[in-house]
Amino acid sequence: MSVRGTHIPEHLRLPIAGVTPPPTEKEGQRLFPTGNFRFFRPVYRDKTPPCNHACPTGEQIQKYLDFVKHDRYLDGYLTILEDNPMPSVTGRVCYHPCETACNRAAHDEPIGIRSVERFLGDFGLNLEENPIKKDLPPLNGKTVAIVGSGPGGLACAYHLRRKGYASVIFEALDSAGGMLRAGIPAWHLPEEVLDKEIAKLTGLGGIEIRCGVRVGSDPGGITLDHLRTGYDAVFLALGQDVGRRLDVEGGRSRGVLGALEFLRETGLGRPVKVGRNVLVIGGGNTASDAARSAVRLGGGEATIVSLESEDELLIVPEDLEQAREEGVRFRPQHSLVRVIADGEGNVTGAVLCQARLAKDENGNVRPQISEGTEFEVPCDTILIAIGQVQVLDWLPESFTERGLVKADEYGRVPDDSEAVFAGGDVMRGPSMVVDALGDGKRAARDIDRVLSAQPLEPDGPVEVMPYERLNTAYFRHAPRTPVPLTPAGTRSKSQKVEVTLAYSREEAVAEADRCMSCGVCNGCDNCYIVCPDISVMRDARENGRYSIRTHYCKGCLVCVQECPTGCLEKVPELDFDEPDAVVRMETAFAPYDGAHAEQAPFTRQLIEDAIAEYDRSKTVQPNGRGVTP
Repeated sequence: MSVRGTHIPEHLRLPIAGVTPPPTEKEGQRLFPTGNFRFFRPVYRDKTPPCNHACPTGEQIQKYLDFVKHDRYLDGYLTILEDNPMPSVTGRVCYHPCETACNRAAHDEPIGIRSVERFLGDFGLNLEENPIKKDLPPLNGKTVAIVGSGPGGLACAYHLRRKGYASVIFEALDSAGGMLRAGIPAWHLPEEVLDKEIAKLTGLGGIEIRCGVRVGSDPGGITLDHLRTGYDAVFLALGQDVGRRLDVEGGRSRGVLGALEFLRETGLGRPVKVGRNVLVIGGGNTASDAARSAVRLGGGEATIVSLESEDELLIVPEDLEQAREEGVRFRPQHSLVRVIADGEGNVTGAVLCQARLAKDENGNVRPQISEGTEFEVPCDTILIAIGQVQVLDWLPESFTERGLVKADEYGRVPDDSEAVFAGGDVMRGPSMVVDALGDGKRAARDIDRVLSAQPLEPDGPVEVMPYERLNTAYFRHAPRTPVPLTPAGTRSKSQKVEVTLAYSREEAVAEADRCMSCGVCNGCDNCYIVCPDISVMRDARENGRYSIRTHYCKGCLVCVQECPTGCLEKVPELDFDEPDAVVRMETAFAPYDGAHAEQAPFTRQLIEDAIAEYDRSKTVQPNGRGVTP
């Protein structure tokens, strides 16, 4: 509206379009911005990528992939360290639920997140100094006792240190690492990598690891009462380091071993003997690791005998494929019935039969044997991998339930001090490294809340971005970057040669570039380019640096339509009521969809009030001058 050079007499200044136009063009444009045409407003609102949501540690995966894509490796490494203290470990052994959840799988193939994480983790291990050390807060004088130096205990100590707490970790073994060292073969996780990650943690200061100290009821050991009275809080991260026994005839014969114990002895570098014809009983990752280690140590054959069918095996898919490449054989839907031994008690064979997993009337999984299908197979070693337990008889009865430590939704054990927490396998049952890392992170958060008299609160709800809400036209189809592997013939002969190799810098960048940045602004500049009103503003191509000039945005929503990641969304204009955002021209039409040619109630009232005020100004005053119209 232009009012340049127009003089409006005082007695004629009635509301026009809901306001009295000022006598300058500049003010007229301020009071009648084109943004008044909007029914909907574009709003930047980041959602949660499905990979982030699926990660038990809550890693900001989209964020560090974006850093890698732009060659900002240190920023990517620091981003991981906010949630996960040992990316070189998880980049090798994580079962990557993030990749299973990845939206890219619906487009072509999921992102190789674990391999990019390993690239960043190894980048961080090679730094001369730990980049987070200089920013740590001073110790606050409180110390937490942690039982177990596995992934859960180490993660808890790390996150506590970042909050200013010291910790003392008690480890029963002679070396730190728990199941990372004693349960995962070196061809999966090299010992030197684990040592470096642990050294990084202890190098932060305030984290002490006491090896060869067992907490429990053993003579000379440390008791729970000692921990509760000598420390400000306790975190039980014991793991489950004892394999379940299989109660069959001949099960005590020489040559029948627990797979978990077998892996622990080899992981600790102790001499282990294994035959050339090995049966492994079980259908999970421990069975796979044990069979592959047996091939390496014995130089013969290993066969996995499982109740599960091939489709039901609980082995990580790539590990299953690698095991087959290394010559591991499979007998799915079979069960061990009897162990055959010679006169000296040495295993010479086994009786198997057809079987399958079934459920009883209570819903518990039970093997269902097919009678009359028994047959003998030769073998000289049998490894049992049917589960694992932890000896908990040293804990109060109220602490345990069905062989696990009982805890509430925050991992807090029922104890009068309200400062005893648990996490990892001993609380949830057999699980993965990253699950224990997540438990340790949450335990540190909640221990801090208890010790600082804050309430314990559950995580808030999140909006996970689905594939259907992405603008997939902007993402070209690109194959997943294959993970380099040591040839099967080479790796199956050594306990030390790493199976999975690292991405090169070029491969890591190429794979990170495939990320769709689901629900999160990635600075693509689409909104900035396509806006016809020049209403999108930014001072840098980064998340959080974009804004909408609401005075000029007409709500055409082209930016929303052309946003590849779904971080822009339309919101009804009437959901906003910021007095400084825009002066709405409410005399024209009601500002909601479908209200064409309908005057807003607010506008009608505004005009009526202004007319009434004008009429009152013409009314005779009490001094008698004038007459009432």
